[in-house]
Amino acid sequence: MLQFAPLLAMGTVGLAIGSANTIYQLPPLVLLFPACLYLIGIQAETGAVAFRKGLIAGMAAFTACLYWIAVPFAEQTSMPTYLAVSGPLGVSFALGFYSAAFSWFCNKFLRNAPPLYVGMSTFFIWGALELARGILLSGFSWASLAAAFSEWPAFVQPVSVLGAEGYSALLVALACYITAAMIASSVKHSVAALVSLALLFTASYCSWIQPADATANIEIAMVQGNINQGAKWDKRFVRGTVERYVTLSEKVFDHPVDLVIWPETSMPFYLQSHPDYLPIIRRLAIASKAPYLIGTPGYAKGTEGRKYDIFNRAYLIDSEGLMLSWYDKMHLVPFGEYVPFYIPFTEELLRGTGTFERGTVYEPITTGNLAMGVLICYEAIFTELAQDRVESGANILINLSNDAWFGKTAAPKQHLDMTVLRAVEQGRYVARATNTGITAIIDPKGNITTKGKSFRADVIFGFVGTRTDFTFYHRFFSLIRALIVAGAIAVLAYSIYTNKKKEI
Repeated sequence: MLQFAPLLAMGTVGLAIGSANTIYQLPPLVLLFPACLYLIGIQAETGAVAFRKGLIAGMAAFTACLYWIAVPFAEQTSMPTYLAVSGPLGVSFALGFYSAAFSWFCNKFLRNAPPLYVGMSTFFIWGALELARGILLSGFSWASLAAAFSEWPAFVQPVSVLGAEGYSALLVALACYITAAMIASSVKHSVAALVSLALLFTASYCSWIQPADATANIEIAMVQGNINQGAKWDKRFVRGTVERYVTLSEKVFDHPVDLVIWPETSMPFYLQSHPDYLPIIRRLAIASKAPYLIGTPGYAKGTEGRKYDIFNRAYLIDSEGLMLSWYDKMHLVPFGEYVPFYIPFTEELLRGTGTFERGTVYEPITTGNLAMGVLICYEAIFTELAQDRVESGANILINLSNDAWFGKTAAPKQHLDMTVLRAVEQGRYVARATNTGITAIIDPKGNITTKGKSFRADVIFGFVGTRTDFTFYHRFFSLIRALIVAGAIAVLAYSIYTNKKKEI
């Protein structure tokens, strides 16, 4: 079998090239990552060695995928660039613990296990680890195996049944089953594993070619301002920003639409009370004869001794110029929109960090036939947030984002890929409006029906539809997650029991 160094390289390349990147993407390569973690585990001398090597392998793979974190880390804080690399390294170190735990499990309980048991047990263990990754330390589900296949929507349909975590776990199970069968030189299990993988992708393809039960008859306009991040919050450039968005939006005068969307914090001031710009935008909505959904900071009467609470907000201004309702972002970016815990030296280093408060209401924003479940920025990577929006009555999902932070890195495409998962999981159209790209419309099957060009000021027109039915995953969301966790506990209990029995 392969030594640690080649396994480390294969796992890193697999996750990096299998996931969205700026060179070339080949989604099936992500299967190398869990297969290599499995091999690292069963070849290690002890559980401690497996854990350590799994941590190193996880760090290497996630750093290769998430290198771009250094870009916003440097821009958002006062850190010099050479120190900003601590951002991706720190995140990858944390994510590496999940890889380490997986390799440790493989070492302790799967070294001599039959191939079929390897596949079954790794399904539950990886699934539980993925669920934990989306919750612990604020949660960060970026670079999941399921997201890699968003590039090929024909093969991402199982998330409508299992969710992203469940589908990732199933891919891991098949990858480890195939690997274990090859190690055991079992023709029977090798064939069974390959046939299972083929059947999975065939079933996914058959589901994909079935038409979505939603007619795309609602036309929207998504305005991509392409405002440079370095100038966005500079007061000298605010008027120019407003003028650009207004000028671009005037295109709907000759091209009537049902909704106009401006991205996250497109208006870098408190729109709700601005004496100059709020009247301009109200007149624009009236002239457009269409409602506007606009990303902007907002404020409310303060709590916990604060004079004001500040929010990352999306306002709805109707076609009569009235500001009717809003949504406040609920899942904030740690060290980007708030500091999650106090460390003495971070106050100075992170002095550019925002001070937003969490929103508490996730009911849809309604206009006409649209009940919009709003997800701001990286809220789109969290399965449960989209679940809550649809459960509350959303018949379409809207993602407002500002990916200008990431520059020309792999991050915008990776972000889009995870948004595709939310569309398929919930069976909803997703309209994604961004500052610099990737602005897009995603149908309930994960197809990108409309996409704008990145780093270009433009108006992207497209059609969306509404749906009120629920996917299997939505209906049984809590049960599926509970079964994965219960299965992982059962696998651990059984593995510990059988190991102790062997020692007697």
